[in-house]
Amino acid sequence: MSAIYVMWLRQMKRYARSRARIIGSLGQPLLFLLGFGFGFGPVFQKAGQGNYIQFLAPGVVGMTILFTALFSGIELIWDRQFGFLKETLVAPVPRILIMIGRTAGGATVAIFQGLIVIAICLVVGFRP
Repeated sequence: MSAIYVMWLRQMKRYARSRARIIGSLGQPLLFLLGFGFGFGPVFQKAGQGNYIQFLAPGVVGMTILFTALFSGIELIWDRQFGFLKETLVAPVPRILIMIGRTAGGATVAIFQGLIVIAICLVVGFRP
């Protein structure tokens, strides 16, 4: 169980220490919310469909969670390239625990990123 926690904690520390990653991963959702939301909003409202932010926000949140989880999986390739994966796999713990820890860390980061985007959506005008 400690191997799972260590791998999860590593993912959390990597996320917290990378300010550029946090800010960069918010760029695309902000572009969609502000650019499309306020850009297409009047056209959407003129067509009689209501508020475009209400329509767009759930998709942006879902997309953010999916892309963050996808990039978490791609980090495995970086770990392989820089040798951390090899060091991890020779540790005297079952490989399934390593995989579960990395997966839990990636899922936690993705959900945290989704919560940030939900907060931004609420500020922009989304009402659940």
